Amino acid sequence: MNFEGLLEAAKSIAQKLGKPWDKRLEIILRYCWQSPKQEAFPKIGRLNLHSDTSAYLLRYVGRYLEAREQKLHLRVVGTVADPAVDVILGAFAELKDLSMASEYHRISMAAENLLGELLERYIAECLEPQGWVWCAGNTVRAVDFLRQDLDVALQIKNRDNSENSSSSAIREGTNIQKWFRIYSKTGRTNWENFPFGSGLSEEDFHRYIQDYAKSLK
Repeated sequence: MNFEGLLEAAKSIAQKLGKPWDKRLEIILRYCWQSPKQEAFPKIGRLNLHSDTSAYLLRYVGRYLEAREQKLHLRVVGTVADPAVDVILGAFAELKDLSMASEYHRISMAAENLLGELLERYIAECLEPQGWVWCAGNTVRAVDFLRQDLDVALQIKNRDNSENSSSSAIREGTNIQKWFRIYSKTGRTNWENFPFGSGLSEEDFHRYIQDYAKSLK
């Protein structure tokens, strides 16, 4: 299969899913196809592009479109809290209202789980009008944004310590640049070093979060 065949197969899947074709997905597919050994295509479960192309593309296109349409909500973890945590909070931190401390902790964890997705959507809102494409649904390995000319790829992290060695190794010898939002040891933000776009700031990110939450009500 050549790239034109891959593209036609992806368009056919979008049609079968009852969705209009998104031209931004063509840019994403082209970048992955042109990558060395096409390794920019992520594995999806046990599937990869060449193991079962039809099944892979169905999952790939579907999760891109789903990510674009998904409405984010704060989802508190459904697991039961460990009672020993309350004992630790009482014994070591000398907290009194342990039930509230435990509940706020669960809500805080849910907020942290949502943070990365909101950050990507905020940056997408700012960058896509400037000729970038958001790789929604983890459609490019170790890349979150692509410039439409494919000359630059960008990986986004929320904190400077939120990367493992395998992730950093993927960038070696590629055009992938990395940016993180906040320094873990100081809490200082890193917006002034954002490599592309203008007008991005912590204050504007907070505004985006508040507006997004209001839009769901």
